[in-house]
Amino acid sequence: MTTELLQQDDALDRQMLADFQRFHAALPSRDKAIYMFFTTDLLHWLSRALKFVPDDVNLVLVGSDLAPEEVDWIGRNSRFPFHHIETRVDDVAVLDLIFQTAEHDFGWLHVDCFVLNPQLFGEMMDLAGDVAFNCIWSQRGWNGYDTLHSAFIGVNHRVLEAVRARGIEVSALPYHYEPGSHKGRTMTGRKLYSRVPTSEHVEQLGKVLPADAAGRPQYPGGGDYFQVLVLYQLVANALGYRLHPVRKLVRDGAGTASNYSNDIIHVNGVATYKRYKPEPGAGQNIGNRFYPLLLQADHAILTLLAGDAPARYVQIRRELEEELARLGLPASQTKRNLFGYLLQRGVSPERCTQILGAG
Repeated sequence: MTTELLQQDDALDRQMLADFQRFHAALPSRDKAIYMFFTTDLLHWLSRALKFVPDDVNLVLVGSDLAPEEVDWIGRNSRFPFHHIETRVDDVAVLDLIFQTAEHDFGWLHVDCFVLNPQLFGEMMDLAGDVAFNCIWSQRGWNGYDTLHSAFIGVNHRVLEAVRARGIEVSALPYHYEPGSHKGRTMTGRKLYSRVPTSEHVEQLGKVLPADAAGRPQYPGGGDYFQVLVLYQLVANALGYRLHPVRKLVRDGAGTASNYSNDIIHVNGVATYKRYKPEPGAGQNIGNRFYPLLLQADHAILTLLAGDAPARYVQIRRELEEELARLGLPASQTKRNLFGYLLQRGVSPERCTQILGAG
């Protein structure tokens, strides 16, 4: 990348941060705000997720690269503060804006995460002094240091500031030992990079992770990078702060019953699943194994979107139904199929109806 392009990217990042900070400063309340991020073509997921958010929750919406019609729809249909980033950014970039701006404890909730038990909102934002994060889903880690999954988390700002006070870089970004890695970033109109762990990070990580063949702390969970928020979480763990699972659900990528609860459902991957569209005759991998399921979920949730949605969503529904037909999946059966999937994983019929509607 040329110096000129790097300077343009730096200027864009500074402008995005300044715009977000002006928005943030004007919020009616910033304490215990819970942020929800989404991009274009996801209004149906936003609409459904908002059905499960009580009026007294301090929810803040952040959108990226939305069409004017989508921005107008949000103004008509949402009661929550909303900030629009006109350029395409990924969720990590927005988390980084929040990490640089927040002055209080805050939460992060995925747009495809349905909080069916409203008491969870209060539980997630009740952060003990020695807790770096509250979480719902986590992955088994080494020596008792499990790692969070970001679908719904509460972030203790006091811990964040305490780690910074020790001169240690604090960031929500994914990390990779090799410079120039894109691991953990969703590509947009420009390249987005992982960060490289600092010497202070490596020193602290060595207290909670075994060494790899090169003598560096291993990436957790057998992965090949530190996922979003995970490096910061493990550094905080090494300094004596803990991860608190408000619900002990498992994020294992297998879709087993341990991922599901009658309190909360995370669909996962609704913004990215189309990139895993299987070609005829192609073998399965972990992404395209769930492609038909996510396709059906996308369709089922879209059928619940109110009639005042932008015209683009009529076209999206047509495209989804054409793809369902290509795979031999009747569009009329998507809700029934998803009911069956959730029932098999211990979700009650009442909760299935809450999510998917009757029929």
